[in-house]
Amino acid sequence: MTWLLAFLLPLWARGEEVTLTNGEWPPYLSEYEPNYGIASHIVTDAFALEGVTVRYVFRPWRRAYAEAESGKYHGSVVWTFEPDRAEKFFFSDAVFEGKSVFFHLKSNPVDWKTYDDLINLRVGGTNGYDYAFERNPRIKVERANSDVENFRKLLAGRFDIFPSDLNVGYALLQKNFVTAEFDLITHHPKVYNVVSYFLILSKANPDNAKLLLRFNRGLKKLRESGRYEEYFKVAR
Repeated sequence: MTWLLAFLLPLWARGEEVTLTNGEWPPYLSEYEPNYGIASHIVTDAFALEGVTVRYVFRPWRRAYAEAESGKYHGSVVWTFEPDRAEKFFFSDAVFEGKSVFFHLKSNPVDWKTYDDLINLRVGGTNGYDYAFERNPRIKVERANSDVENFRKLLAGRFDIFPSDLNVGYALLQKNFVTAEFDLITHHPKVYNVVSYFLILSKANPDNAKLLLRFNRGLKKLRESGRYEEYFKVAR
């Protein structure tokens, strides 16, 4: 009977362990990256500084969100803030900020200062993504089904620039293209958008509010230790 009662206890009642859903978004999140990716590594170490062990379960993104929302697991990594999400989840302090840039061929240098400068450029984009510069209706975006497909189009000269998170872009290039192709592409140094990403913990479990405080304390310690920037040393 004792083992049955232990099985019926909710996950958060079994000691200093949290279970978070995760997904594929290298180099930040991945079942196949060292430490499960940069963002996972930060979350793991921040919790560890508060004596909490993290276990990850990898799911397709919709399922990852749904299982975290229901309270089946404590929460999920990492998500942007949206008001409807805040109704269902506690949001942590920002785990990291993603910097978005424009990738282009080295043989086709581009320059821009405002979004108006993009009007006469051929811009690639990925289905399902909303880009900040699209608020200018004069900027036309040619979309494809994946970032990798867009990098292939960029190499083929189908458009002038492709927007992507800086680290994600280089991770995709390293994984999916040979060195001779990788070396043809660079990025414009001007960042066009900065996005904050957060750990989210389900409000289905009210105790997660206290757990969130512990995570934020650990994240603060991690930043103050000087170790935080080490996580982002991604080879390019």
